[in-house]
Amino acid sequence: MKVGFYIGGVSPTGGGGYTFVVELLAALNRIRRQCNHELLLCYHQTGEGVARLFPELPGLNLDQEKADVLSFAERISEWVPRVARKAYRVAFEPSAKLSWQDRVYSRQGIQFIVRLVPWIPRTGMDIPFADTVWDLQHRSSPWFPEVSLLDEWGGRESNYSSLRRASVIYTGTQQGRQEISSYYQVPPERIKVLPFATPTFALDAANKPQNSNRLQSLGLSAEYIFYPAQFWSHKNHVLVLEACRIIHDLTGWTPDVVFTGSAQNNVAYVREYACRLGLGDRTRFLGFVEQADLVELYRGAFCLAFPSFFGPDNLPPLEAFALGCPVLAADVPGAREQLGEAAIFFPPTDERRLADAILSLRSQDTRQRLVRAGHVRARVRSWDQYARDIIESLDEFAAIRRAWR
Repeated sequence: MKVGFYIGGVSPTGGGGYTFVVELLAALNRIRRQCNHELLLCYHQTGEGVARLFPELPGLNLDQEKADVLSFAERISEWVPRVARKAYRVAFEPSAKLSWQDRVYSRQGIQFIVRLVPWIPRTGMDIPFADTVWDLQHRSSPWFPEVSLLDEWGGRESNYSSLRRASVIYTGTQQGRQEISSYYQVPPERIKVLPFATPTFALDAANKPQNSNRLQSLGLSAEYIFYPAQFWSHKNHVLVLEACRIIHDLTGWTPDVVFTGSAQNNVAYVREYACRLGLGDRTRFLGFVEQADLVELYRGAFCLAFPSFFGPDNLPPLEAFALGCPVLAADVPGAREQLGEAAIFFPPTDERRLADAILSLRSQDTRQRLVRAGHVRARVRSWDQYARDIIESLDEFAAIRRAWR
């Protein structure tokens, strides 16, 4: 089959989503000559940087193709408000014609689409497709602002409603499979569980000497709690701050806190919260950092605290495992399945339990147990295996797809 891998417009500031796409494309690139399918990379203008990383994979810039497949009336409708576009479609497209993306795919002779990212228009899809699902938290936790706003919740629901039509769905845990099947009535046999692998940069860096100069240049102390996450409210940064306040009250020790990640809707609130607890001068907001700095931040940290309400498919704990950083993780559904015995778990609403977990790491026996278990867990899966599992699912569907033009 001619298979298009859709990556949208991912960029380095996109956090774990960017890492996931780059790692998987690199693995597909390594094994592409071992498969029986023609692979094509489909991206928007903003994803061109990722496409340039893999020149061996033929690329299709959807934005460049767009004007060629849109009629004059459709191009005009692209410039008017959403309500007017909807009215246009009702008036002039009663037969629900294919979306412009689908027409590009058809013109290119693409027989199957693999959506590596969740954010893609799904209306009018006439080509068989596979979906990747990282989480369905707009269903599980619809009260967080970043998913509860009408446009966002509705957009996600519109996107994921097509899961019932997907030929195959990839998700990272049995918990994910259960949620997809429950929320969208998808037969479980169409859902493949492909656990995340540890990002290659972390595994490679584990075999290289530590560069303490990077931490010194950032002005960090010897003991800090590390949390790399974009500043969405569901990331629950405030729990780390509350736990540090408790630790100070109990022991007099006030560990520094280091947050990295792109500023989103909650960063100002987290800054205010730190000041309110008297931790303003002990909390560092480093923003987006390069991978080389991220590696040293893991290595120098007292621990990784990961209190996110959303999950369980998260990459930072796996990165921490590879780099010898003890992991404390929120006990959300599926987290134990992903992280096993290599993490200490706490309820994401209980700052006292997180404080106790942090203090338990003062025991060298506890620290070393977690570090050893983390090193083992980090190497359980590989991205090449993930890519091979996808190709295997394509092989299975190819016997069906050959039945029509």
